[in-house]
Amino acid sequence: MTGMKRIEDLDVVRGFALCGIHAVNIYQQVILPKLYPEGIGYGLAEMPDLVRYGLYERFLPIFTLLFGISFGIFLMRAGARTDRPRIVLARRLLALGVVGAVHQIVHPGEVLLVYAVMGLVFLLPASFLGGVAACVSGVVVMLIGGQFIPGYGVMPGLLVLGFGLALLRVPEGLARHAGRVSIAFACFALVALMYAWTSYEGIALPSLSLGWTSLTAQLVAVCTGLAYATGMVLLLRTPFGPALQVALAPMGRMALTNYLMATVLLLTLAPVLGIDDLSDTAMVAVLTVGIVVVEAIWSWLWLARFRYGPAEWGWRCLTWRERVPMRRGRPVDGVGRGQKGGGSSVSSARNVAGEAGEAGVPGEPL
Repeated sequence: MTGMKRIEDLDVVRGFALCGIHAVNIYQQVILPKLYPEGIGYGLAEMPDLVRYGLYERFLPIFTLLFGISFGIFLMRAGARTDRPRIVLARRLLALGVVGAVHQIVHPGEVLLVYAVMGLVFLLPASFLGGVAACVSGVVVMLIGGQFIPGYGVMPGLLVLGFGLALLRVPEGLARHAGRVSIAFACFALVALMYAWTSYEGIALPSLSLGWTSLTAQLVAVCTGLAYATGMVLLLRTPFGPALQVALAPMGRMALTNYLMATVLLLTLAPVLGIDDLSDTAMVAVLTVGIVVVEAIWSWLWLARFRYGPAEWGWRCLTWRERVPMRRGRPVDGVGRGQKGGGSSVSSARNVAGEAGEAGVPGEPL
C-alpha cells in the first residue's frame, strides 16, 4: 500500500477533536465522579457553560462519523486482500471491543467498547448497502435513536452515515470542494449559534421527540460538531494550514494511542494539580493544554520513525492475524506477499486510503 495518498484533512480534524475530548474527559473521569458518586451522567448541568455547550457531546459526533468513514474505506481495502473482508472487519471490531472493555475499568463510559458493539450490530449489516442507501439509512437511524438515548442515541446513525459518505467518495473531495465545505460550515454554524442564542434568552425549543430525550438538543450537538469539523477543514486552506497540520495531523494519525494515553495522564496528573472540583477551571485548562502539547510532540517524534502508533500497530496485527512491519522503510500489506488482484477495488481504495492504514482515520479508526 505504499505510495497511497493520505486524507490529511481528516487527520487534522481528528487531532483537533482529541483536544476537546480531553477537556471533557477531565470532568467526566475526575471531577464529576467525586462530586456525584451516584454514577455516570450526574452533574453534567453543573459543568462550566463553555464545556457544557461548547465541548460536551460536540466532539463525539466527529469521532463517530470518522469511524464510520474509516469502516467504509477499510472494507474496500480489505476486499483487495481477501475474499472475506467482512470476517476481517468483524475480527477488527472484536479486537477493539476487548481494548474498550479493559479501558472501561479505568474510564467508565469510554467510547471504544460502544463503537465495537455498534459496529457489529449496525455497520456490518450496512456493508451490504450502497452509498446513497447507507446515507439515508444513517439519517433515519440517527433521528430515531436520538429520541430515546441521550448522547449515544445518534451514534449508530452517524456510523452508518459515515460509511455511506466513504462509499460516495466524499472524504477525498474535501480539499477540492472548499465552496461546498463553506456552505456546510455556514449551515451547521447557524444552527449552533441559533441554539446558543435561544438558550441564553431562555427560549424553550420543542424536543421533536416521541421518546424520553430531546432530539433537538442531540441534533444541535451533531451540527455543532460538524461546524467545528468543517471549520477546521476551511482553516487548512488558509495560511494557518501548515502549522495546524504539523501540530494536529500526527495526533490524529495516532488517535487510538493518544485516547488511551490521555486517560493515564489525566488520572495521574489531576490529583497532583489538585483538580477535584468544578471551580478548578484554570487547572483543567492547564492539564488539557499540557496533555495536548505532550501528545502533539510525541506523536510527531514517533511517526518520524514508525508507520503506526503503538496501539494502532497492535490493533492492525490482531486484525490481520500477522505481525505487520512497523518501522518506516519496510514493506507493508500486500507488497511482495501475493496481494489479491481486482483493479476496481484497489483503485477505489487508493483514492481515499493512506499509507498507514484504513484512511478516513487514516491509520486506525477511533
